[in-house]
Amino acid sequence: MSDLILLKEVHIKNFRSHADSRILFDTGINLIAGRNGAGKSSILEAILVALYGPKPTGIRKDELVRLNTSGYSILLRLEVNGNEITIKRSSNGESILKAEETVEGDSKINQWVERRICPAHIFTGAIYVRQGEIDTIVRDDEGRERIIRKITRIDEYENAWKNLGILIKMFEREKDSYQAFLRQKEDVIRQKEEKKRRLEEARKLIAEGEEEIARLESIVTRLEGELRKLDERRKEIDKLSRRIDRITGDVKSLEEKKNMLGRQRDEAIEKLAQLRDEVRELKKVEERAKEYLELEELYTRVSRSLKEAEQRIVEAEKELVRIGTEFKKLSEDAKKLENVRREMDLLKKEVSIVEKDYRVWESIKTKAERMREIEKTLDEEGYTLEKVERMYKALQKAIEENRQLQETMKKLAARKASLVTRGRQLQKAIEELKQVEGACPTCGRELDEDHRREILRRYRNEIAMIKRELEKLKEVERKLEEKRSMVEKAMRKQEKVLKYKQLVDELERLKKELSSIDLVKLENNSMEYERLKGELERLKGQEKALAESLDKMEVLERQRSSLEKVLKEEKRKKELVESEVQNFGGLDGLHEKLNSLKVFYERWLSLKDSEERMKKKEEELRRVEEELDRVEVELEERRKEVEKMYEHLEKIKEDYSESLHEKTRSEFMERSKDLEGLKSRVRMLKENVLQIERDLSHIEDQISTLQDYERKLEIIERKIIPELNRVRDKFRRYKNIIAEAAMKEVESYASTIFEELTEGKYSGVKLKKVTEKGKERLRVFVIYQGEERDTGFLSGGE
Repeated sequence: MSDLILLKEVHIKNFRSHADSRILFDTGINLIAGRNGAGKSSILEAILVALYGPKPTGIRKDELVRLNTSGYSILLRLEVNGNEITIKRSSNGESILKAEETVEGDSKINQWVERRICPAHIFTGAIYVRQGEIDTIVRDDEGRERIIRKITRIDEYENAWKNLGILIKMFEREKDSYQAFLRQKEDVIRQKEEKKRRLEEARKLIAEGEEEIARLESIVTRLEGELRKLDERRKEIDKLSRRIDRITGDVKSLEEKKNMLGRQRDEAIEKLAQLRDEVRELKKVEERAKEYLELEELYTRVSRSLKEAEQRIVEAEKELVRIGTEFKKLSEDAKKLENVRREMDLLKKEVSIVEKDYRVWESIKTKAERMREIEKTLDEEGYTLEKVERMYKALQKAIEENRQLQETMKKLAARKASLVTRGRQLQKAIEELKQVEGACPTCGRELDEDHRREILRRYRNEIAMIKRELEKLKEVERKLEEKRSMVEKAMRKQEKVLKYKQLVDELERLKKELSSIDLVKLENNSMEYERLKGELERLKGQEKALAESLDKMEVLERQRSSLEKVLKEEKRKKELVESEVQNFGGLDGLHEKLNSLKVFYERWLSLKDSEERMKKKEEELRRVEEELDRVEVELEERRKEVEKMYEHLEKIKEDYSESLHEKTRSEFMERSKDLEGLKSRVRMLKENVLQIERDLSHIEDQISTLQDYERKLEIIERKIIPELNRVRDKFRRYKNIIAEAAMKEVESYASTIFEELTEGKYSGVKLKKVTEKGKERLRVFVIYQGEERDTGFLSGGE
């Protein structure tokens, strides 16, 4: 521990009840005073957290953070042996210590402080004393002993002695466990011998099975060869039989094809004779058919030309009638155009009269509509300007009353809290006064029964007065609550009142702006202006349409002239076409001539491809005769091939027997089944051997483990447990020696401090263990004028 440590400053932000506090320390004794809950203890906790972090406080980090803030920070400045040290810690983990070196991080700062300043357990046990611990040291023997044992770390030696006892019991249990396992050793050895015997029997059965497998495999191989040869002979017979069937079918098909080709040849000869007669008749009707085609072409051309000319003449005459109607309509449109233009001139004069009012109305239209909208809203809700003004004044009054009520209730709550706190202090003082012996805790003089009763009476009278005042304050608070309820009820209409107040203010402003304007006249003239403008736009559209219509007159005149020329030309063409059929007596005479020649033309049509069909039929007859010759040759070859195959099939059947084949197959299947069964049994035996070998390996591992347990059991029995018992016995003896030395050390330090604090009135402090009611207690005595005195001898301050 360092020789001299001086606190210089602690700066706390958002820690416990402190928002931002800076405390400077001077040399000597520093007193921190303040009302309950002001944060005196929090300053000491902040110093503790700055030095060692939040762990020694026994409080979670988030509980140290001030409410409604994100985290705390603490700056501690101190002087160690003349060297200034600054420590800054924050709840987010950003921590730094600056001395002759810079250290960062909570754990590293803790190590530095423990090594250079003071270990945490000594600081919290002997330097930093929390609220209530002084009282525990002075008044409570058990509490005093517990704190001194904590300061001197005697408990740690006792814990070590107890922990050694637990450790010895653990090894005793482990020893018992090993002994239980070792009792199984003989059974494991017997199992090993049994597994070896079963392994030898299985290996012998495997050897015998493998010999039988070799014999059966030889038999199965021979039978398999014989069966393969018989299967091949059976396949050859089946293959040859299928081929014979196929060729026999081919022979039958060829015979059918030969008969069909013979019929086709006879039919072709008959048809060829018929076609030769038709070719001779074709040459006789061909001339008359050509004449029919020439006249039909003339009739078709003349009919089409006459029809087209007549259609064009009709269309031209219709178009001339339409143009005449259009000319009549355009004359009427010219008169309408003149009337429209006169009407437009009159409307323009009327528009110019109301246009000025329209412009003014457009500039104020939005304001006028807004004014009417507000008047309508107020009227629908039943509000007048005067009513809204009264409501607004009432609201302002309620807001002011609410503010005053809140201030009054805050003061009332503060007074109640003060009275309650004072009442609790008095009640606590009464309880303490009932139990205290010796000096009065208030004035310090000797406390007799009369003085005690006087103080209790005074305290009780003050408590009664506090209760009466609290009752009065409760009644005042009730009335204030009733009034606040009424005020809050009025304030609930605040939003509505402010809304209508805003509307009334806006309405008055708009009325003031528009008071000098005749709104009705402006609006009517604006509507008239828009009506006249709409009518004028309509007339402009009519004027444009009529003007465009009159522009068509010149175009129609050109169209009429052109159509008259077309009509004249089409009539001339019609006369020329009619002159082409005058030799036949006109178009009807030509039609009669065509009817007389039509029978020759139709016969020609039916015979015109007879020569080509005759040539095709001659070619067809030639192909049929050639195919018939080829089929007869192939048919003879197939018949000879079938005879040879029947001879070969009979020869093969001489060396094959169906019964022998089936017998060989049955024997092969039976022997194969026996072989597979034997192989399966051998495989099972081999798997059994592997399992036995694995079991033997596992047993060997068990035996090895048991041997290891024997070695460990010997170490625990002969070394570990005896050694731990010896160490534990030393801890028991050392604990008493260390406790005695620690008590002497505490006495020495306490005597020096107490003598200095009492300015030499007391020369020391003495710790003694005394037995009271069969129980050992640690008592504190002070040395006054060379004599030991009980702590009851001390004044309250001492």
